[in-house]
Amino acid sequence: MSPVRYKAFLLLLIGLLAGCGRGGSLSPAANSPGVPSILFAPLSSNVTYLMNLQGELVHQWQADSVPALSVYLLPTGLLLRPRSVTTDYFPEGGGNGGHIEELNWDGSVAWSFDYSSPTYEQHHDVKWMPNGDVLLIAWEKKTGEEAIAVGRNPATIPTNDQVWVDHIVEVNPATNQIVWEWHLWDHLLPPGVPASEHPELMDPNARVTATSSDWTHCNAIDYNADLDQIILSSRNLSEFFIIDHSTTTAEAASHAGGNSGHGGDFLFRWGSPSNYGLGAPQQLFGQHNVHWIEGGLSGQGEILVFDNGDAVLRPWSTAVQLAPTPLSAGSYAYDPTDGFLPTAPDWQYTANPPTSLFASFISSAQRLVSGDTLICNGPAGVMFEVTSAGTTVWSYTITDTTGKADVDVFRATRYEGDYTGLVGQTFTPQGPVQVLLNPS
Repeated sequence: MSPVRYKAFLLLLIGLLAGCGRGGSLSPAANSPGVPSILFAPLSSNVTYLMNLQGELVHQWQADSVPALSVYLLPTGLLLRPRSVTTDYFPEGGGNGGHIEELNWDGSVAWSFDYSSPTYEQHHDVKWMPNGDVLLIAWEKKTGEEAIAVGRNPATIPTNDQVWVDHIVEVNPATNQIVWEWHLWDHLLPPGVPASEHPELMDPNARVTATSSDWTHCNAIDYNADLDQIILSSRNLSEFFIIDHSTTTAEAASHAGGNSGHGGDFLFRWGSPSNYGLGAPQQLFGQHNVHWIEGGLSGQGEILVFDNGDAVLRPWSTAVQLAPTPLSAGSYAYDPTDGFLPTAPDWQYTANPPTSLFASFISSAQRLVSGDTLICNGPAGVMFEVTSAGTTVWSYTITDTTGKADVDVFRATRYEGDYTGLVGQTFTPQGPVQVLLNPS
């Protein structure tokens, strides 16, 4: 083990002994700055910023390219940041990445991994796991012929004869080896079978279009160590899925095995019952940042998601919290008419008036220690904190070096002052954050 990785392991062990929860919980530790801070990485900047609640810069990391697209301050003190390799392998995608890094506090690279080729590429989000492994979302290309063979309507094949579908890989940074994989392509509904009979599978004709190769466009991933399950969000399908991570790679490609006994099939899905043949109302519209609420927080173990909305169908955004009903062996409650339960959120933030918040893409929501929720209106570059009753108690607008607002931010994450990953760091406010955007 390299000295850098050994030091990171020791810091992680300290964090775990201090009470760090599953999946990198924002939990207490000693000898850290004592004031909350917010981490964000503008879409068009090579710089990742950490600011205090007064909007003052307290730290920044410089990288060699723009993010792809998430960024995390780990319990080890390292910054996990995927970034773009600026290839033309997937030109229509958005959120293109291909290179994943863990950066030291001074910006030097502690670990890196490339996952990009003419046929696959990491994009949008990654997730650090308590064992140190990293989960990646990635596209893989299928030909029109391959898509038609599994049942896709030939009229919906794009003119470039490509269909991009998502998969997940788990990378071990100690060896730089892929140790686990899951591919959506392995869990498609067979041709001629009604989708309503198999909600655990994906209909190859769900929300397809000939105008874009990017079929599923997944944009968020999270891991629950207590359940050993993964949650994956698909913007283009307006739906998210839960799958079993306890499987082997071979089981993940099948319909059996793992704690659930269902292999890599969907254990739960929520957002668009029509995708699996039901007539129940649509619940999500192009959502982002789906994740389990951390232990010790209000709503712990439930799912929180930023629901972007749709310019035609529902032209406003909300933050949605829901509690799936777990059954035995990792499965979830399902109604043959309404689909996976619940039918409605446990809690929802809607602005007043609703249309005063409409973030058509990117954006996030995070539950805080206080019970409030931090919301990031990504296209506007505006962050604000709301109570459970919907009252705004804090807000901040990000600007660039010219003072211009509307700085695109994929996600904002608040870390409390006693967070484990900030052990031993000293913050010196450096004046208001002014985002350095790359030349357009």
